Amino acid sequence: MTFVKVCSVRAVEHAVWAREAGADEIGMIFANAPRRIDLDVARAVRRELGPRVEIAEATAEAVERERHAAEQPLLVGVFAGQSVDEIARVLDQVDLDLVQLSGGEHPALAGRIRRAVVRVVHVGNGMDAGTVMREIDRAPNTITMLDSRSKQGGGMGQRIDWTIAGEVAARRPLVLAGGLNPDNVAEAVRAVRPWAVDASSGLETDGTKDREKIRAFIAAAKGEAAS
Repeated sequence: MTFVKVCSVRAVEHAVWAREAGADEIGMIFANAPRRIDLDVARAVRRELGPRVEIAEATAEAVERERHAAEQPLLVGVFAGQSVDEIARVLDQVDLDLVQLSGGEHPALAGRIRRAVVRVVHVGNGMDAGTVMREIDRAPNTITMLDSRSKQGGGMGQRIDWTIAGEVAARRPLVLAGGLNPDNVAEAVRAVRPWAVDASSGLETDGTKDREKIRAFIAAAKGEAAS
C-alpha cells in the first residue's frame, strides 16, 4: 500500500487523528511559514508518538521497514532555507525521525544533517522528467519528494504535472506532493504510482486540520473503502 504523510500538523490532537487513521508519517513545519509549529507543541507531539525511530539510511525501503517495526508514525521536521546549525538546534529540542529540506537547498547540505533526509525537488514550468532526474541525481543519498514551485520556494498546494511525476516514479521511489486531497489522491496514485503521498492544505477546513479529511485521504491513498 502507498505510504502516507500528513504534513504541517500544529496540535497534538491532529497527530493523534493522523495516527488513528493509519498515517505512516506526520510532518511538522519548522521553516518560517504560516503553518510553523510551536516548539513546545512539537515536543508534545514527540512524547505522544513515543521515542525516536533510528533510520540508518535514507531509502524508501529503510523508512518503510522502520516505520512498521516501530508500529507508530514517523515524525518528519520540514525546513526551508535554514542552515545546518539552525536545523541542529531544532533536533536538539525535538527528537525528529527524519528531516525534510524544502527550500531548494544545495545537495551537499543533506550530508551534514544527522538524520535521514527527504529532499524536495520543485517541478516548475519548462521542466521535463530528464531535468527532474538530473536534479535528483545530485543528492543520491536522500529520499525524493516532488512538489510544486512557488515564489517562496516551497509548495503552495498546487498540482504538479503527473505525467512527469509518473516517468520519474518508474525510475525512483518518490513522494508525490502538490495539491493532493481526499478527492484526487486515488487518481494520483493510479496515474503516478509513487512510493508515498504527502498532503497539507488539502486536509484542512478553514485553515486547520480536518479529522474526516485526514481519514478519507489516507483511506483513499491506501485503496481502502471509506466507511
